[in-house]
Amino acid sequence: MGNQVHFYTLEEAVEAGIPYQEQSEFACEYCAKPLEQLGILGYDGVVRWVIRKECSCEGARVHREATKRQEELIERKEQESRFLRAGIAKRYLCASVSNSESVRYIESFRVGIGAGLYFVGGVGSGKTYEASAIAKSFIWAGYSVVFTTTLSMLDAIRKSYDSKGDAGIAKFVGADLLVLDDMGKESANSWALTTLFQVLNARYENLLPTVFTSQYPISALERRMSRGGERESAQAIASRISQISKVVDLGNGDRRRGG
Repeated sequence: MGNQVHFYTLEEAVEAGIPYQEQSEFACEYCAKPLEQLGILGYDGVVRWVIRKECSCEGARVHREATKRQEELIERKEQESRFLRAGIAKRYLCASVSNSESVRYIESFRVGIGAGLYFVGGVGSGKTYEASAIAKSFIWAGYSVVFTTTLSMLDAIRKSYDSKGDAGIAKFVGADLLVLDDMGKESANSWALTTLFQVLNARYENLLPTVFTSQYPISALERRMSRGGERESAQAIASRISQISKVVDLGNGDRRRGG
């Protein structure tokens, strides 16, 4: 371990017979009491004053508490801004992990494994809430996160082809964590399913985790995606989801109505 810096008071410097820089006078702006100064010993053997201790008066204490509250507010706003930029809806900014499988997933997560979760349940069962809470945990930990519905993702990718080529798909392929909310609402046409498979397969090959939410069990999701005749693509997507996801069934109770 490196040597710790010792801070001298004026009394200590005098008592030890150490030369010191002449002190300027500083007083508390609230009570006018002189502020004690602390110094460090330079290479030339002279103590130089570098810190002024905070005053213990009521005015200074109130100021410190107000400053701390302001800093906490700014930090909270910055955190909320990161959540919103990732795609988490305002409604879920206060979401916290409540499902035991979610807790286990976060606690056991390791980079380079690529395992995700597939939340399935009825309307209002808490799928999006739980996925949002997981996304927040990853953002807190410093990972890049994209939270989106499959409909929004496909729309963004389609629009990107008119301007920047495949720039749109790179966002979803490269995120440390991708959350695809409300699977099964997307179109079942050839382009949509091919693009969706392209995203999931790239993440599968690069061992990047994906969290899904859906009203449909994976087998039912496959049938739904086959409704346009694209059975082979639907099977490939369902297979990839099964390979990379642990299914978490949240049931059919509606949390919004207390069911």
